[in-house]
Amino acid sequence: MNLMPKNMLKYLFPFIFIISFWSLITPIFEFPDEQAHIESVEFIVKEGRMPAGEEWDMTAEMKRTQDLLGNFRDTFGNNKYTYHPDYHVEYVDSLIGKYEAEIKSLNTEENRDSYVWKEAARYPRLYYDYMTIWYRLSESKDVIYRIYVLRLGNVLLALATALIIYQSGLLIFAKKSYALTLTMLVMLQPMYSFLSAGINSDNLHNLLFAAIVYCGLRIVRNGLNLNILALTTTVVVLDIVSKPQGYIVLPIIIMAFLLHIIQTKKWKLLSILLAVGLLSLAAIFSPWNPYSSWVNSANVHGANLMDFVRFSLNKLVTQNIVWYWGVFKWLGIVLPPVYWQLANRVVLLGGLGLFVYLWKVIKKNKIITAPLITLYLLLATLIYVLAIYYFDWQYTKAVGYSIGVQARYFFPTISAQMALLMIGILSLGWTARVRIWLRRGLVLFIVWMQLGGLWRLITSYYDVSSVQSFITQASQYKPWFVKGEWWYLWIGLYIASILYLTWMGMVGIKGKKKISDTN
Repeated sequence: MNLMPKNMLKYLFPFIFIISFWSLITPIFEFPDEQAHIESVEFIVKEGRMPAGEEWDMTAEMKRTQDLLGNFRDTFGNNKYTYHPDYHVEYVDSLIGKYEAEIKSLNTEENRDSYVWKEAARYPRLYYDYMTIWYRLSESKDVIYRIYVLRLGNVLLALATALIIYQSGLLIFAKKSYALTLTMLVMLQPMYSFLSAGINSDNLHNLLFAAIVYCGLRIVRNGLNLNILALTTTVVVLDIVSKPQGYIVLPIIIMAFLLHIIQTKKWKLLSILLAVGLLSLAAIFSPWNPYSSWVNSANVHGANLMDFVRFSLNKLVTQNIVWYWGVFKWLGIVLPPVYWQLANRVVLLGGLGLFVYLWKVIKKNKIITAPLITLYLLLATLIYVLAIYYFDWQYTKAVGYSIGVQARYFFPTISAQMALLMIGILSLGWTARVRIWLRRGLVLFIVWMQLGGLWRLITSYYDVSSVQSFITQASQYKPWFVKGEWWYLWIGLYIASILYLTWMGMVGIKGKKKISDTN
């Protein structure tokens, strides 16, 4: 299997500079749960294991740093940012932050080896083992330097994700221009860019799930062979040991295999597998099964399923359709309404286009991609979303309230989501020329969203009334390579990368991709 087609890297390399800029511009501890994931990495480096139970895992260095920057969360999970979206650390008229010297002075053996609080994440350790590679590159440095080196490790995960999504695009559309457009729709989506730039175990899960979607596409098209079986098995195992929800990969892969059986019209085999599957589900969820979580899980708080459904739907409609496109600064800042309102209308247009696509399938007109591929993308998305809500329902029954499903929890299948959007939008084109302009419209749309999201993030933290004010504030609490005139380099690389991708997206990439089981 060739995951690196000739000349592909030149289309994807700009994503390194784009995600890196998000990483460098965002103050420390400002990505979702970043401090907790950093503490897990530190703990595993020092203790050789993940923290467990109620043991303390936050070092005195981390505690004092968070106190100074306003990020430390009390026993209720609140800090100075909570309910105060206008808050930011106090800036001074210098490239060195007010508390920067004190934070660097905390880099002592006593402060780094003593635990004073409990906050670290308690997830499977694969992601944290990967991050220890980057941690050890800067282990002797101060906490600010260490954090930005750790972030760069996540940038490489983002590049790997872009590579897999590009390959998925080739399988779905068999056109290089379409594959690049799909990659842009995912990687330039502002919330996805933001999440990918920080230290968060979601980044490895998103990468592995993008690989699962890719493997499923291969299976739907070509069935199982030794290569795809080995790849799929490896990815499934890695994802299961990366996140508790990794088991969701299993029904998605099984579903892909069933769709391939339908494609090859092996009805007898399909009937046998469906019968076995239905009997297994009946046994699992049977009221006579003492281990059935559906029937017998704890419900000590009297949680009501219909109340949960109403609550979840209301949150989906009123909150997540906005948060999906970007929520920053401890959930306090979202994109200006013009951005997410237009984005959601593009989604509605794509949904309409899927009905047009279905009509074309029925009429046997020319379509963007094979019907079973589209069905696979739709079912993969639905399976993951429903599984997330099912887990939240189990949590609600156990403790009496929802843990809260954030829109970023849907990102593991974002490649399938954006592919469905492309299929819907492009299906609205009645000629090849119209489809070209619809694809270009998607390119301009996602670049506009990217710039709007980044600008929203920057203006929520820094004074942009002048270049000097911005550089002065953006340089504080940053390592030496993100201070002063270095910003001209990073800004220039970001702008050049955006312009390059926009140009490539508009002019397109010549040639089609032949799809085969050895692809």
